[in-house]
Amino acid sequence: MNEDDFKFVQEERHTELVNSVTILSVTRCKQSFWGQFLGDGTNKYADPLVYGDYPDVMKKNVGSRLPAFTNLESNLVKGSFDFLGLNYYATLYIKDDSSKLNMEVRDFDADMAIDLSVFRDEPEVEYYLPYCAAIQNDTSINEFPTTPWALQELLEYFKQAYGNPPIYIHENGQKTRRNSSLEDEPRVNYLHGHIGALLDALRNGSNTRGYFTWSFLDLFEMLDGYESSYGLYFVDLDDPDLKRQPKLSAHWYFNFLKGKNISSDEYIELKKNISAVSPYLLE
Repeated sequence: MNEDDFKFVQEERHTELVNSVTILSVTRCKQSFWGQFLGDGTNKYADPLVYGDYPDVMKKNVGSRLPAFTNLESNLVKGSFDFLGLNYYATLYIKDDSSKLNMEVRDFDADMAIDLSVFRDEPEVEYYLPYCAAIQNDTSINEFPTTPWALQELLEYFKQAYGNPPIYIHENGQKTRRNSSLEDEPRVNYLHGHIGALLDALRNGSNTRGYFTWSFLDLFEMLDGYESSYGLYFVDLDDPDLKRQPKLSAHWYFNFLKGKNISSDEYIELKKNISAVSPYLLE
């Protein structure tokens, strides 16, 4: 299988921010986001792959800046995938801002005619779309909001809007600061919730074929470098041998994959054992 046999999708689920936000703005955001087709081999989105063209709202807002498919190109692109690879991390709240369509120079965000935020009552934040990296006062947010219901809704959206294509969730994980603690309970709660939401989606008929957490080890992140951590295993970057230690989430995920239910007493004991070796990580 070569890289053209599968398509990766980066996802932020979009939710209405306040009552004044209309359903049209939510729909416009979803259609614009998923309607993209970036021909650079890294990010390819759903409408052209399924229907052979961009959605009408995207063509209307972007206008002549959006390349048009020829009939031959449309036929070549339509259905040219075996499955969609989905990266899901967090929900973004949206608020209608149609005034952005009057800007002389517009980017992807402005073409959707909305404002985006990670938290419902969050002040002005700068985003590097479509990767949901929120930067405020030069400090990245410590953790993503845990919104497993949004993953279930997203999979339902793909089922209804795109004919239930085969989906593999390639990335799903919680962000923490590097060297924070081996007792990463927020990551355990995040994974537990999202895997449960995936199970609910499967019961509702989602054609999701596989799930992979991000990430097995702490590593160099595309947006945060070594400042943040997603790994189930801690990697000591100050050790010449790059010593590795399992976090609480690694133990939890191991037991989950083995089909073992951990009792509350076992979980408490596991946390005690983890915390006994964690303090030296704190800086």
